[in-house]
Amino acid sequence: MRVFFGLSPDPGTSMNIADWRDRQLACAGTPVPVTNFHITLAFIGALEDSAIERLCLSVDHWLTHNAMSGATLQLDSTGYWHKPGIYWLGPENWPGQLSRLAQKLNSLGSAAEAKRDRNAFRPHITLYRQCYDAPPAALQAPSIPMTYTRVALFESRQGKSGVSYHILQDWALQSTAVQESCQDV
Repeated sequence: MRVFFGLSPDPGTSMNIADWRDRQLACAGTPVPVTNFHITLAFIGALEDSAIERLCLSVDHWLTHNAMSGATLQLDSTGYWHKPGIYWLGPENWPGQLSRLAQKLNSLGSAAEAKRDRNAFRPHITLYRQCYDAPPAALQAPSIPMTYTRVALFESRQGKSGVSYHILQDWALQSTAVQESCQDV
């Protein structure tokens, strides 16, 4: 089973992202379905069921003993990665606690026999895939708030109509007090 940790925007935020994308961007790539919008915190990869169970138990234990709170990210930046052909939306700034959460989840994944993700953490939501030419600038800069209060372990499933993501387990962040400003990074 291929899994990753991530954050899901609520349905209203997902619709705001899709609306902004569809009105402001002209990209020759394949648009990501609204139901697949997420921010990856740690890519874990393929694991057996027993390893996934151990991983979930280790996340349970760690979150029980470490206060991690939710926040509101301001999705106000776009970017393009040529090699994978991805155009994305993300925050210019994010709380340091989000980076620490991503780092810890990556570490817990490694302890559960997953391949360690060595890429620098950059929170983003993929808007387009297979976008092999740099898209033109958006007509209007994005400014979409995204509040997160939970972290989830997702399964990535390949089907006839493409990839879909399904939550296997999720965890409430200890404090759902939402930070209005994310200037830590």
